[in-house]
Amino acid sequence: MADPVPSRSLVIVGGGLSGTLVAVHALRHAPEGTRVVLIERHPPVGRGVAYGTHSPDHLLNVPAGRMSAWPDDPEHFLRWVRERVGRTGYPAAVEPGDFMPRRLYGEYLGFLFMEARHRLAPGVSFESVAGEVVDMDERATGGGRVILQDGRVIEGDRVVLALGHLPGEYPIRRSLPIYKTRRYVHVPWAAGVLEGIGRDHAVLIVGQGLTAVDMVVELTRLGHTGKIHAISRRGLRPQVHALGAPYASFIERGGLPSTVRVALRRVRAEVKKAAAAGIGWRAVVDSLRPHTQAIWQGFSPEEKSRFMRHARPYWEAHRHRLAPGIAAVIDQQAAQGRLSFHAGRLETMTDTPAGAEVTFRQRGSEQRSTLIVSRVINCTGPRTDYSKYQHPLLINLLARGLIDHDPLALGVAALPSGEVLRYRGGPTGWLFTLGAPLKGVLWECTAVPEIRAQAQQLAARILAGWTAPA
Repeated sequence: MADPVPSRSLVIVGGGLSGTLVAVHALRHAPEGTRVVLIERHPPVGRGVAYGTHSPDHLLNVPAGRMSAWPDDPEHFLRWVRERVGRTGYPAAVEPGDFMPRRLYGEYLGFLFMEARHRLAPGVSFESVAGEVVDMDERATGGGRVILQDGRVIEGDRVVLALGHLPGEYPIRRSLPIYKTRRYVHVPWAAGVLEGIGRDHAVLIVGQGLTAVDMVVELTRLGHTGKIHAISRRGLRPQVHALGAPYASFIERGGLPSTVRVALRRVRAEVKKAAAAGIGWRAVVDSLRPHTQAIWQGFSPEEKSRFMRHARPYWEAHRHRLAPGIAAVIDQQAAQGRLSFHAGRLETMTDTPAGAEVTFRQRGSEQRSTLIVSRVINCTGPRTDYSKYQHPLLINLLARGLIDHDPLALGVAALPSGEVLRYRGGPTGWLFTLGAPLKGVLWECTAVPEIRAQAQQLAARILAGWTAPA
């Protein structure tokens, strides 16, 4: 009689981009006896924050030809869209350089997920669970017990924390009464955040990055004609994509830079060289992408801190760019006087009968300005210090010593492979993560090209130990 097939269980916490892709890879390659469980608090699976929008004007900020979920099949998403052109909600045509609505990418991820479910190998099972994970503990025999808010317990030999981004910090980091009123929106992607704003009411957006752009675009789509103010400390805005040929890699010549100063000097020199040949800076910045993780890991803790203090805002404004069509909407709003950008630091926010009264100090001066707005929308970007975010799951994981924050508070302490490190200790052997929690380890790790590679490699790593005979 043949030996019984050993039973193995993989539990994935989070059903956004990273969790969905780990599940898809696991389901496609899992050996007999594998059970995969995917827990998502806000179904459907595959949407997450980025792709859960229903607005047709929220576009991907990467062209369709570079958005495949498969590292070894770069045109998969492009082909998927082309197979559906002309259908309701899909474009009449699509080219590799086109920027597709983000909701279509959410549908694409959902398609991959359903396809993987329908093609399960014999002896492989899958369960999708809707619920909020609030705690986790370690089994004496290895693996973990995942505890949901309603009391359900799901055991896993391996557990993946696919948490995505955390909500942002408060724009003024102290307790203010206005934070508890409808004048203030803390989570900009929550449902109904723009409801109740009159067409001609003034709005303040705190932040000038991609999420702030989303808010401006959505207000415009809804017919808002009032004044929109956007403020950030440095006044830096995302640059715009421009088509161009790939630029030959240069940064590794002579070895990767070990300091921020050297890295910036070499990039500036290469941008100048490229400009002399008629090539824009974007191609030079994009050529760094295959090397940014290695550069980051080669920096000392002091150099990483220096990058965060001095270079991070400028890098992000040039690295994370806008689709040209979206940039045109922003420029038009600004040209018509409906959108104003401010550089400065918020000092006070008070709820008054006339609206939210906001005072800020302008950058580089002691001059202060006051605005009266109907709504303040926090678009400062995700927070990264997992030790200070008051969610029961993170509180309990920290209290149990199963996770620790990385030294720069950019995510959780982990190995580059995604193995989570205990508090002041080594890996658990059963708890893993990918995407945003690895920012302190890898830096460049939250966009589709990085996450798709992490998901494939992590699923393969977990399954490798289960494929061999017991």
